Amino acid sequence: MTKTPWRGMIGRTALTLSVALLTCSPWRASAENVLVLKDTFIQKYKNRATIQANYIIDKAHKKPNAPSKDADIHIAGRAPDDIGLATVAEIMNAAEQSDAVDAVHATEGTGQRVKVIGVWRIWAEHGGDTQHTQGKSLAAFDTTNPDHVFEIHPVTELAGIDVKSTLHPIQGYQPKETEQAFTVYERTRSRITPMSGGKVKIETPMAGMNYVKFEMELNEKALPVDDGRMAFAKVMNDQGELVARKRRMVFVKDTPPEIAIRDKSAGDCLVVLGIPRINLTLVDWRVKHSKERPEVLNWSLPYEIVVVGVYEEECHDSD
Repeated sequence: MTKTPWRGMIGRTALTLSVALLTCSPWRASAENVLVLKDTFIQKYKNRATIQANYIIDKAHKKPNAPSKDADIHIAGRAPDDIGLATVAEIMNAAEQSDAVDAVHATEGTGQRVKVIGVWRIWAEHGGDTQHTQGKSLAAFDTTNPDHVFEIHPVTELAGIDVKSTLHPIQGYQPKETEQAFTVYERTRSRITPMSGGKVKIETPMAGMNYVKFEMELNEKALPVDDGRMAFAKVMNDQGELVARKRRMVFVKDTPPEIAIRDKSAGDCLVVLGIPRINLTLVDWRVKHSKERPEVLNWSLPYEIVVVGVYEEECHDSD
């Protein structure tokens, strides 16, 4: 079967939902999260799993969240040269990495920059009423959860400390249910607007559902990128029933999920933990095709899933 480039692949389910939403629900600009990105940023990161930033840590949790609340530690800060947006970095299963947590607190509030590597994540969960414009000057934060749509989540390295091993299921945490979470992802509206000066505006309502557990059946062997692997896959619930036909899955290099996927091929299935983020490859595709197909700018939110954990469970038989 002929393979189609990343940006040409759009899930049939998303298309169906988009048409329905556009038909029955007019766009409302109020109460929307507004993000203005530089096109150079989109081009650089659209097919990358991670970002590296010289990060100023302003405010961090005193200790990691309890496992029942997700076991993360939240680290609010800024990276003017590398990100240029209000940012929250999060270490998964942070209690396992006391050295990294100590490094966070050692530099917190000092104004010093520390190298942080991790998954770039754009998702409108805590956007507030602020328009987030990349490159706009930011003052230091006095809270661990400032209004933001950009995260480094999960972190894979901080101050030279490798924390890739933290990308595994969270013991004691109840992930979001598959159908509930993916219904939110698929039905979330968006509007993309190409702007002058090499910028792109993305408007979308709030969307949550951070950690979701689901069965993932590969449509193809995961293809390598510079910092990991990517593959299209089907999404099934815990009964093996189809929920989404085709979504791009992202795996960070040398993490447990990426190691687990290396020898898998089309048709192989894993039970995984994932987090959603905006798919910049699809944002770019829609902008580039908007002149001949203006409707693509108002399709539902383009998203993909970063796989951050693999369970030992086996998938159900979907036949």
